[in-house]
Amino acid sequence: MRVVKDPDTRKQEILEGALKVFAKKGYEKTTITDIAKELGISQGLCYRYYPSKEEIYEAALEEYADMIVNSNLKRFGKKGRSLKEKIKTFSGSVEEYREPEKSNELLYDLFHGQNSRKMHDQLMMKTASKLVPYIRKELQEAKDKMEIDTADIEALAYFFVYGQIGMLLEHGNEKDCNKRIQDFLIDMLKL
Repeated sequence: MRVVKDPDTRKQEILEGALKVFAKKGYEKTTITDIAKELGISQGLCYRYYPSKEEIYEAALEEYADMIVNSNLKRFGKKGRSLKEKIKTFSGSVEEYREPEKSNELLYDLFHGQNSRKMHDQLMMKTASKLVPYIRKELQEAKDKMEIDTADIEALAYFFVYGQIGMLLEHGNEKDCNKRIQDFLIDMLKL
């Protein structure tokens, strides 16, 4: 008997089934057939919602990046704090950034497992692109309050986000990495 589900529910179900298979077999070895078998549905139904395995992966990347951004912005965006206080909260260790990610084990395993460096780096870049508008807004508010004096908020927002990511990827396991980032940003912005 055919089960009809709400399109959004079915789409999410396919995404979650794909994540299970990606986590078990790896992205490269997974096929749409594998995903359909995992869910007990036809390949055609998978293709109805996602024209390719790559689109499923992109949807997973989007969902995971949104989750990371939203959970980390809760730490950063508290009202009434100065930019310096926000920097001390937001510019943290790699483990602090990863903590919210652990709430979805499938995504965490997929993007942080063995042989997942390329996917992890794609996730970091997607997350960064989603963070920039929020950071731009925070920096503009700090400029409006005369906490900082800079002519190019746009460049500063990109530097703020992508500079930290580069530092965290290369030096994130070092004991004082987060303090170095915080001190550098505070010094650079003359806070």
